[in-house]
Formats: sequence, C-alpha cells, structure tokens
Amino acid sequence: MKKTFMSLLGLFLLSGSALAVEATLQDLIDEALERNPRILAAQARYEAAKARIPQASSLEDPRFDYKYDRMIPRMVNSDSENPGAMRVYGVTQEFPFPTKLLLRGQIASKEAQIVYAQYLEKKNAVISEVKTLYAELALIYKTIEIIRENKLLLEQLNKSASSRYSVGKSSQQDVLKAQVEIAKMDNELVLLEQRRQVLQARLNTVLNRDPSLERGSVAVRERPAKFPELAKLNELGREHRQELAGYRLAVDRAKKMVALAKQEYLPDFMIRYERMERDSRLKEWAGMVGVTLPLWFWQKQNFNVKEMKAELKGMQAVYQEEENAVFLEIKENYAELEAAGKLLALYRTAYLPQAEQTLKASLSGYESNQVDFLNVLDSTRLLLEFKLDYYRILIRQEIAFAELEKATGRELGGERTGGHEK
Repeated sequence: MKKTFMSLLGLFLLSGSALAVEATLQDLIDEALERNPRILAAQARYEAAKARIPQASSLEDPRFDYKYDRMIPRMVNSDSENPGAMRVYGVTQEFPFPTKLLLRGQIASKEAQIVYAQYLEKKNAVISEVKTLYAELALIYKTIEIIRENKLLLEQLNKSASSRYSVGKSSQQDVLKAQVEIAKMDNELVLLEQRRQVLQARLNTVLNRDPSLERGSVAVRERPAKFPELAKLNELGREHRQELAGYRLAVDRAKKMVALAKQEYLPDFMIRYERMERDSRLKEWAGMVGVTLPLWFWQKQNFNVKEMKAELKGMQAVYQEEENAVFLEIKENYAELEAAGKLLALYRTAYLPQAEQTLKASLSGYESNQVDFLNVLDSTRLLLEFKLDYYRILIRQEIAFAELEKATGRELGGERTGGHEK
C-alpha cells in the first residue's frame, strides 16, 4: 500500500510536465491574421480610404450646356418671316486655386494613413486576444490535469481508509471525508470542462471558425522574465504603438485642415467656351473667365480658420491623453510581470517543495498510524492549491506579457524555454 501511495504521489507531484500540443500559438496567430473578420474589415476600410486620395485632388467634372434659341434671331431679324434658330454649345470647367487641390490630396492621404494605422492596431489587438485566450485555455487544461491526478490520489486514500475501517483501524468518518473530497473533484472537473468549451468556442470565433470545432490541448510553458526596462518600453510604445501613430497622423491632418482653411481666402476660377450654330453651320464663338470673390471672409473664412485651429488644439490634447494611457498600460503590465516573476520564484523554491514534503510526511505518518486522516487531506489540499496558484500566476504572467506587447506594438523577444515546470 505504501508503494502505491508513493507512486501516485510521484505522479501528482510531476503532473506539471508539458501537455501535447496539437495547435501551436503561432499557427493560431497566423490563422487569425488571415481569417479574423475585424482584420478583414479594417483592411477593406484601408483600401477604400486609399481609393479616396486621387478623388480628393481631382478637378470637378466639366459641365456641357446646350441652348436652343429662337428669340435672339427673331429680335435681330425682325423683318424676316423665318429668321431660323440659333444653337449654342458650351463647356464650363471650374478650377480651384492650385494649392487647394494639393492640400486636399494630402489630407486624403493622411486619412488613408490613419485608417492603415487602425488596421495595424486591429491586427495587434487580435494577436493579443489570441495569446490571452490561448493562455487561459492552457490553464484550464493544466488545472484539469492536476485535479485528475489529485483525484487518483484521493481514490487511493479512500481505498486505504476503507480497508483500515474494515479491520477497525480507522473510523467511518475517514472514508466519508475521502468520498466528499472526491465528489468535490468531480464537481470541479465538470465546471472546468464547461469553461474549457466556452474558451475553445471564443478562440474559434476569433479565428472565424465553427465555435464547436475542437483543436486539441495546449501546454503551459514558463516564459523567461526577459524584457526591456520601463523607460525603453515607454519609448517603444511611443514609437511603435499603431494607435498612437494614428493619433499623430490625425494631428498632422488637423494641421493640413488649418492650412486648407487659410487657402479659402484665395479665389477659385472658372473657364467657359461656347460655339454658336446657325443654318447648320458653326459660326461665332465666345469665351469667358470667372473668378470667385471671397467677399464675406469675416463671416465665413475667418470662422473656418478659427474652427480648424480649435480642432487641431483638441486633437493635440487627445493625442497627449492617449499617450498617457499607453504609458499607464505599459506600467501596469510591467508591474504585473515583475510581481509574477517574484511569486513564481517563491513557489518554485519554497512553497511547492515545502508542500510536497508535508504531504509525503503526512502519508508516511498515516501509514504508521502517527497522523490522522484529516491531516492527510489538509496536506493534499494544500499542495493542490499551491500547484493551481502557481499556474494561475504563470498564466497571469503570460497574459501580462501579451498585453505589454500590445501596449508597445512590438514583439519583446518572446523566446520560450522549457523553463522550470512543476
């Protein structure tokens, strides 16, 4: 019996070995980048924004006029009974001041760049979501594995308690306590399976796949705590976070809008050419040049410039707010990573070894009638909680790392090792 206990205990203590991986994280990320509807929609918006650039800098369509006139010939040739009709063909083209077209094209180009930055940010967010769901799903698989191992140990303890009760060496209460603990494990496994299915469905939804599709187990592996210092992370966030890049482009666009508003003080032009037909022959022609006069500038152009300057000032404030938010996001996840690294070290070097030794001593004492059954159960629960807490912290670290990469807009090394697995 003691050998059986020790073999089950060894299995429980070593239950942190890596699970088989059927779908790697990189495979899932590549699939999400290819199929995610949010990414595809953002890409389509960018293509639409690019198509607006040449439109913005294009001239308005020319206008063609046709005029059929019997009044003027009759007035000119009043003595004639049939003076004939006059037909007039005209073409009109309007020309805004040349620098206005240039600025409109530049504004449309900035808008397309903003949409492209939003597209890249959407990809960044989807990658982070995949990593987070992958980590949460890995935790569920690991938790199920640990609880199953714990259940096997409790079932063996139940058999031992039943045998000892049958020969009068222990009370029936020990058997009942073991059975209650096993029932708790069964209940927890049901809830974990429900949670696993939900997470799997959410991951499939991000990948634009059937929510009921099963993808196989994923493994928890510890990440080495290697990432840049906080100041460097802030610099990376300012430079590479696409959300901030989009707001910088929005500030540039607002500056162009101010320049365009000032251009409205300048006149626009119009050219018209006409040909007149009488007696089926094209005869006289006429030309006309027109120019707009920004006569009401104190009501229109002045306030347009004022409006655009206010928009620029507001956008600069929004950018500063978003930059501060990014720095806060970096700081929060940086602190989370530091705390998780320290806690994981404590669990590896102190908590888990101590809990393992405590359980071994309790099992040995129970076999020699020196420790009661409740003490063994307490030791089993303690080790189980420590192991689960260890992996919860490990997943918190993984999620914080994914969020830190999202906040900086960059991969931060991301190298994984087999680590120290429990």
